[in-house]
Amino acid sequence: MKTRSTYWQLLPYLWPHRKVLALGTTCILGYVIITLLLPQLAGRVAVSVGAGNVAAIAHLIAMSALAFLVRGVFQAGQDIWMADAALKAAFDLRSRTYAHLHRLSLDYFETAQTGDLAYRLTEDVDRISEVVNKLSHQLLPCLLQLVAIPIYMLYLNWQLTLATVILAPLIAGLVGWFGDRLLEVSRRAQMQVSNLSALLTEVLGGVRLVQAFAAQDYEVRRFSQEAERNRQARYRAEALKAIQVPIVGFLEAISILFLFLLGGWQISQGNLTGGGLCQLSNRGGLVDPTH
Repeated sequence: MKTRSTYWQLLPYLWPHRKVLALGTTCILGYVIITLLLPQLAGRVAVSVGAGNVAAIAHLIAMSALAFLVRGVFQAGQDIWMADAALKAAFDLRSRTYAHLHRLSLDYFETAQTGDLAYRLTEDVDRISEVVNKLSHQLLPCLLQLVAIPIYMLYLNWQLTLATVILAPLIAGLVGWFGDRLLEVSRRAQMQVSNLSALLTEVLGGVRLVQAFAAQDYEVRRFSQEAERNRQARYRAEALKAIQVPIVGFLEAISILFLFLLGGWQISQGNLTGGGLCQLSNRGGLVDPTH
């Protein structure tokens, strides 16, 4: 039986803030539209530079500066309103969860770890807020660009677009594989932090009892063991991230060099212009005009 995605369970907390979300979504649409226009401006600038047309270059630079300014306004708007909606949803979730805890029986609290509950009400809820914020920033822009960019690239040059379509899933698959491994080790690290927090709450809350039974050395050893497990879990997550960056970066660099080689061949055959290659490069993510 297929389970319902966890993300859909956040909708009841987001719906009361739909007006703020609508404002943020409007800014996201404006941001995406301006971003899609920038490669075209970059291609026209390249053609004008090659032709030595100073007047056209100045005009295009002015248009590009205006586009970056407008896009910056949209970006600030989406950041502010989406963060506002995410934080309000997190506030509602935290308040409801805390109220729910007060309705539970005493039997539940006899088995539950106080530190774990405190961690879930603080750090876990903050992580949910971050997830909502990132989804709103990335999901809609990516969906729009996923449709618009390939269509425009096919219009410019189908051969180079085909090569991009073949290479992109390979890199995306590798990034996805690393993402799954990183999610797994991050969950383990988060669990270790929760266990460490629960241990601290337990020991510090019963410090009189520990001293009465002269169990200080035992508790120090127990804390050291738990802290070491936490260190190892965090180290595995950091090591995986350290490996991911150079491997994925190397494959991206090789892909970019290959596509530029193919683009150069297309130009030599008269199937593509330098300006067209610039637009394709920006559309396909070879050269990011936003940085």
